[in-house]
Amino acid sequence: MNLTKLFETQKALDDRIIEKHGLQDMDRLPYLIIALQVELGECANEHRGFKYWSEDQEPRNKVFTMNPGENDQEAPLGGYKNPLLEEYVDCLHFILSIGLELNITEKQPLKPKFPNNDVTKQFIYVMDKVTGLYKNIKLSFGNNKDQIWQRIFSEFVRLGESMGFSWNEVEQAYFAKNKVNHERQANGY
Repeated sequence: MNLTKLFETQKALDDRIIEKHGLQDMDRLPYLIIALQVELGECANEHRGFKYWSEDQEPRNKVFTMNPGENDQEAPLGGYKNPLLEEYVDCLHFILSIGLELNITEKQPLKPKFPNNDVTKQFIYVMDKVTGLYKNIKLSFGNNKDQIWQRIFSEFVRLGESMGFSWNEVEQAYFAKNKVNHERQANGY
C-alpha cells in the first residue's frame, strides 16, 4: 500500500478542482464528509447485503454493460464492470481528500480495532467514524486529527477486505477512476 502516491495523485485532482472553482479559502471538510457519507451509502447499496427483505442480496460486482459508461478502461465496447468496486473507490477519493484537507502527516493505517467479517456491521462502523469526524476534530481542536483519520482509513480498508477486494485491485481501480475524474474536470463536469 503506497499511501504517499495515493495522496499525491489525489492532491493533483483536488488542486485542479480547487483552482477551477475558486475554492482556495473554503472550509471543504463538511462538504467532503457529506460526500463520503453519500458514497458509502452508494457502496452499501451496491453490496446489497443489508437488504434482508430482498431475495437478491448478491453484491453488484460483475455487471454486463453494452455501453462503456464513464470508465472506458473497464468496458470500452461493452463488457463487465464492477459497480461495487467503483463505489468503494469513489469513497477512497473522498477519504484521501479529507486527509489532505486535515493536513494529515502520519499516513500509515492503524490496525482495525474490531476485526469484523460482517460487511453490514463494518459499513456501520465506518459510517459512524465518518459521522463523528467533524465533531471530534472541532471539539478537540485538531489535536488528534491524524489518529481519527487513520482510524477511518484503517476501518475503510477492512471494509474493502471484508468485501473481498485486494489492495492491488483497489489501487488499480483508484488510478483508473482518478483519470476519469480529471477527464470530467476537463469536460465541464
